[in-house]
Parts: sequence; C-alpha cells; structure tokens
Amino acid sequence: MSDSGTLSALIGEAKFKLRWFDLGRRLQPVSRTAAEAFEAGQAPWPYPYLRQAWVALLLWPEEGGEPVVWFLRLPLDEQGKLQLQARDAFLRLLTQKLQQNGKAPSESAAQQLHGALEQSGLLFTPAPERQASFHARAALLLKRPASSHYAATLSYFHEPQSSRWDQLAIQGIADLAARWDGEQKVILQAIPSLAPPVFISLCQCLENEAVDHQLADGIIRRAQIELHGESPDLAIIAAAVRGISHSPARGMRLEFLTQVLNASAGANGEILAAIGSRCAYDLEHEALARAWLGALAQHQNQSTFNLLMSDLMFLPQVRSSLLNALRDPARPEALARAFGEFLHGPKPTH
Repeated sequence: MSDSGTLSALIGEAKFKLRWFDLGRRLQPVSRTAAEAFEAGQAPWPYPYLRQAWVALLLWPEEGGEPVVWFLRLPLDEQGKLQLQARDAFLRLLTQKLQQNGKAPSESAAQQLHGALEQSGLLFTPAPERQASFHARAALLLKRPASSHYAATLSYFHEPQSSRWDQLAIQGIADLAARWDGEQKVILQAIPSLAPPVFISLCQCLENEAVDHQLADGIIRRAQIELHGESPDLAIIAAAVRGISHSPARGMRLEFLTQVLNASAGANGEILAAIGSRCAYDLEHEALARAWLGALAQHQNQSTFNLLMSDLMFLPQVRSSLLNALRDPARPEALARAFGEFLHGPKPTH
C-alpha cells in the first residue's frame, strides 16, 4: 500500500495525473484539497447522494497518452465520511495489482488498476446523459475537440424545424450543453422548436451547468406551455426542472417549482423526484419544502418517500426546513402518516 494510504497517492505512484469529480446530483469538480481530506477520513464527501459518494476520476499519464476514466461508488458512514475499512480493502487490492505489474508502461498499469476496480465491486455505470456530459467536460479540460457528433447537433439547433433529430447522438447534445455560454443565442432561438426528446436530453445535460437567467427563462417558458396545456407532456416539465437546477437564477427557479407543485403536474413522480434530487438545496425554502413534502406524501408510495427523505436528511442545509414542515401541527394527514412510517415503520394491522 502507498505510504499515505490514499487512492490519489497510489495513482500518483503509477505516474498518472488525476482530477476528481462528483457525479451524484450533478457533474461537478471536487478540489484536490477536499478529495484528499475525504480520502484520509478527515472530512465528509462534499456532495453526498443516497448515502454514497458517486465519484468520477479522470486520469492521464504524466508522460502523455490517452486519458482513463473511472466511475466509483464509495460508501459513506453516518457522518458522510469515507468508510475506512472499504477504503483499505480497495487500496490493498490495487496495490497487489500494481506489484504484479512491476515496472511495465503506464498503459499496462492502467489496465491492472482497472482490473482491480472491476474486482472491487465499486464501479458503476452512469446514466448515458451523465456519462456524455462527463466526456464533454473532460474534452474541455484536456483542451481536446468536441466529439464527432457535435457538428450534426449544432446544425440541427440552427434549423430545428427543417432538420432531422432522430439520429442525433446524446454525446453531441452534451458537447453543446458544455459549451452553452458560447452558443447561447443558438440554443435560445431553438428551444421553442426543439423536438421533445432533444429538449429533454438538452436539459438533462444542462443540469450540470450554471446556466444564466436568460437561458433558464427560455427553458421555463418552454415548460410553462406544457404546464398550462390541456395534455401536458410531464417529461418536458421534469426535464426543465433538471435543466435549471444549477442556475444562479434561484428566485426564478423557486417561482417555477411552486407553479409546478400547485398544478396537476405536481403529482407526477418523475417531477417530484427531480425536485428532491436536483433541486435539493432549494428545499431550504420552507414554503417550497411544505408544498413538495405534501405532494410527495399524497401522490407517491412509502418506499419512494423513505428513499428521498433518507437522502435529504443527510444534508444539514435542508434538514431543519424539512423537519419544520414535517412537525408542523397543521401538516396534511397524508404527510403525518408518511412521516410516522418513515420514523417507526408501518403500524401493525389486526
């Protein structure tokens, strides 16, 4: 095992450079300082999701060569810190593989490490849109060109009403989302005319980006057409929630989320899950927390309620607002019942 007992040190010994990312609620970079403190068991993972750290590691050889990507799901303890027993077992496995590899080239070392990862049970496969977003971000970081799918996507966005969309690749859409600030005018002009599957994919990729007020407004306007229509496409509304979830336009987002929860769309499970997972920190706003919890308890099953609550109670920033809503004597009966079962399990039947 490496002297420092961390994955970062072990990767450095294998002559690779390393960047950490979180892939839980969204794709976001993790500083070296935060990652090293987490690995050492000194600090919690900064972005816990479903009681785990969903990690993407971007490695590339110091002497040049192709980058390597690892997607790891690391277990957290009650404090949100790395479970050290799992860490040490993982490092022992990696060290054994490297020792077997000896002084072989870095490409062979990468293969040995990847083999150890597969044995560890810690690898996971991100959703296609998240994986595409990561590769788009990695290309920008490494100053490489966008994928071969980008040109077709950009061509479609220039003329969505007269172009085919059904052969567009998610990677091309992710490349565009990662470059939204340079292509904002094109995106804004296209949004009203995008085919629903393209709009949905775009929003799923934009959830990783801090889109500005202007682009957030364009996304919301498209969703509001559905929200107030006779037969709303709920997938478009759920995608819009995701697309604006990382925007600094928080007031605009809170107003839109409140509109959604007050409409019939607020009963939809996909929309409620999008709010609870992607807009989790907006639930610091107690009025929104009350509306969301009420809809969740009334329209979703207990297992879904328990899953989302277990995740959110792990976040100190939103725990107090949720507890205030849950303990309010004026809370809906459905919420009181769901919270009781969350705490104590279902009441026995006779």
